[in-house]
Amino acid sequence: MDDERTVPAADGTDGPLPARRVPRSTVAVVASVAGVVLAVVAALLAPAILDAAVADGPAALPSSPPPDGSTATSPGSGDPEHEVEDMTALLLALPGVEDVQTNGRVGTSAEITLVTPLPSPEAAQRTARDASAIVAAVPGGGAWSLRVEGTGTGGGALAVEHGPGAAAVPGVDPATGEPRPDLLGADAVADAVRLVAHDSVRRVYLAPGAASVDVRSADDLVPVAALVRAEGRGLTSLGVGGSGVGTYDGDGLTVPDDALLTLLADVAAEPGVTQVVHDAVRDTFPQDPLLTVITSGDAAVVARVLDGAAYSGPVLAYQVHGSTDGGASATRSGFVAGVAPTTGARPAGACAPTDLALGATGFDAAAGRRFLTVTARNDGAVECVLAGAPAVRFVADDGSETDVLLEPYDDGLAPLTLAPGATAWAALSWRGGSTADDPPLVTTLLVAPHPGDPESVVGLAGIPGVGDGLDLLGGGTATIGSWAPARTG
Repeated sequence: MDDERTVPAADGTDGPLPARRVPRSTVAVVASVAGVVLAVVAALLAPAILDAAVADGPAALPSSPPPDGSTATSPGSGDPEHEVEDMTALLLALPGVEDVQTNGRVGTSAEITLVTPLPSPEAAQRTARDASAIVAAVPGGGAWSLRVEGTGTGGGALAVEHGPGAAAVPGVDPATGEPRPDLLGADAVADAVRLVAHDSVRRVYLAPGAASVDVRSADDLVPVAALVRAEGRGLTSLGVGGSGVGTYDGDGLTVPDDALLTLLADVAAEPGVTQVVHDAVRDTFPQDPLLTVITSGDAAVVARVLDGAAYSGPVLAYQVHGSTDGGASATRSGFVAGVAPTTGARPAGACAPTDLALGATGFDAAAGRRFLTVTARNDGAVECVLAGAPAVRFVADDGSETDVLLEPYDDGLAPLTLAPGATAWAALSWRGGSTADDPPLVTTLLVAPHPGDPESVVGLAGIPGVGDGLDLLGGGTATIGSWAPARTG
């Protein structure tokens, strides 16, 4: 998508191949050079390779060259330049191919452009399969790849990449270390042709490690999602082409639900909103989904819209970046529809806030993250129970509340029975922000032992390492862990 957010290009590449573009009119010239030998190769190559390519199914694109090593099914005469020319001529001879582009290095990559209007989905798939076999069979080829492009009658563009050298490979899931699934599927080109036949689809990009669709307007998000589901596909991204509206970093196996897509469209329609970005997986901790909204107006106005949204999807945190009603830069954070993650209900026998001495200690830092321990000591005469996580707000040295998105670190531990005089703790963590411009630093916490309880004021002065305050800045995110028995020793 071409938006202001730092998002990979929809086709996963940094630009076109270093081009050797050969239009269809060049076939006659190449044929005159290759002579009778090329004519015989052109007649024999496609059927022979096609038989090898379809061994695992009639629609599959091959993932490697034919295993028999036969030179009879390889273009060219051994000269690298002629091999490229012969491969190009064979590609141009395929039904429905309008143009061919290669990178000039034998057996590494080629790009074919389909005619407009596009062939039928089935015909386009056959052409892509045969073209893939031709490129894979070039002698000396290594990590070959094939890119199939085309334009629908409504102007929607498609690009499908295949082969071990494709730009977007599945890779490895950093969370598990396991290989990511191949997202291409057996009928990727046919699927792409069917999708771009709809005027609401602006661009389709499919590859082993990516599956993205751009639509023409926010109102098209829900109906196009239904089209993708009908093809039996998933998506890594779905957004509005040329704008900052969309959902990114999906698993490629599923399609965003209608509740989320409707929310994106509704928020994008709010006055002043320029970006609505849903990150299915954040690249910072925590990696839970996040909705980021940028508005040229009052951030609080958009935040109220999100708080009151009729949203039935999973719990979703948001951050709105905009201004105050006085024009100063501001961020507002919360959870869509006012539904925050739960880490356990207030337990029976819960500690009364008046019986607890709340404090903070144990500041530490490592690998760019900061840690602080929130503590609760039972000063009452009888045992009481803590459960879930404390509620925390942040006050800066200028007296203003710092807007921080506070999310639970865990799903809640078992309720903790706190004997008189015993102490519990909860871990607060965040990534340190830049203090180069002397932003307001957090010097006070407002802590409630359970959400909804009265708050206690917890000053941070004197805690070793805190210095002038915490670099937990407005617009940042933090996590809070559940109450646990305090460390001893």
